[in-house]
Amino acid sequence: MITCLQQFIAGQFLKGSIGKDFLTFMSPENLLIGVQIMAVGITLAVILIYAQLLAKKRMHFYTQRIQNNIEVWISHIILEESVEGIDIPKKFYRLLEDPKARQIAIDELTNCKKNFSGIVAENIVALYNKLGLRDDSLSKIKNTRKWEVQARGIQELYLMDQKNLLTKIYRETNSKNEFVRSEAQIAIIYMTGFNGLRFLDVISYPLTLWQQIKLLEQLRLFGKKEDLSDRIPNWLESKNETVVIFALRLAAEYQQFAVIDAIRGCLVHPSSAVRTRAIKTLIVLADEKTAFTLTGYFAKENFENQVHILDSLLSFATDEQHAFLEKLLDAPDNIIKLKAAMVLANNCTDGLSTIEKRALVEPEPFERILRHVKSVK
Repeated sequence: MITCLQQFIAGQFLKGSIGKDFLTFMSPENLLIGVQIMAVGITLAVILIYAQLLAKKRMHFYTQRIQNNIEVWISHIILEESVEGIDIPKKFYRLLEDPKARQIAIDELTNCKKNFSGIVAENIVALYNKLGLRDDSLSKIKNTRKWEVQARGIQELYLMDQKNLLTKIYRETNSKNEFVRSEAQIAIIYMTGFNGLRFLDVISYPLTLWQQIKLLEQLRLFGKKEDLSDRIPNWLESKNETVVIFALRLAAEYQQFAVIDAIRGCLVHPSSAVRTRAIKTLIVLADEKTAFTLTGYFAKENFENQVHILDSLLSFATDEQHAFLEKLLDAPDNIIKLKAAMVLANNCTDGLSTIEKRALVEPEPFERILRHVKSVK
């Protein structure tokens, strides 16, 4: 019955004006025209794709040819005793009239500069300047619309030791773009060493963890330990929380014992992240007061920092911390109890007997804690 009803409705539809229009539209002539249009569209799409692939192929071979020529010229020139006295062929200059060729030359020179030192490195920089490629890098810094172009320009300039442009690069250490300011900060350190850390006095944007690691890596290239005791206290007062954290990292990295009192002051910082870093720094610079300092601030800290303090006490706690640790056996959290028990057993003369007595009075959880302490002692 349903099938009959459907056939009836279809028949009525085809009898109406809409049905007639549909039949006209689906006529063999119209279908043929539609197929022809589709065929033309597909043909045009194939031609367009082929043209794009051909253009990319030609550009690849063109770029490869330029790169090979530039590599040969540069290799020949930088191995000379001095670039200044060399007459660079006009053919080479004509080659560099193409912007693509100029960028390839910059890339080749910066890559060479990373791998060479001494006279060869000096020749690389001299050639970069003589060819006027510095202006290309400088123009990139001015391209405020594309951060990746700005960052690339900064990198080219510092790798080519353009120290006379320090002021321009320094302005970008507080750029609103994370990648631009990161590259500028690396540049300042690369060219001036520890003196470049002066950007910490002015930056208002945060220093990411990754950027802090990169800055420390850059500073390690200078080898010797630097005395930062006159600068770190100022950075610890910064309104930029990440500057404070980085200053604490610097204090630990370069063993700045002279600023330990300023570091202790960070234990009351409103930021938990700063306090955590201050605790870790104090542990690295530990002196006879460290255990008293950390136990004194213990009750005010969050759970994570409390655990970290107890872990650190394993390194330098003594019988003088016995009373403090025994009191923590009454803490509401079993992890704190366990950590305190570990320090008691390992660092205090009668620490293990203290835990054994608690296990007799309060089997749960101290029997389990006692077994664990004995298993790792």
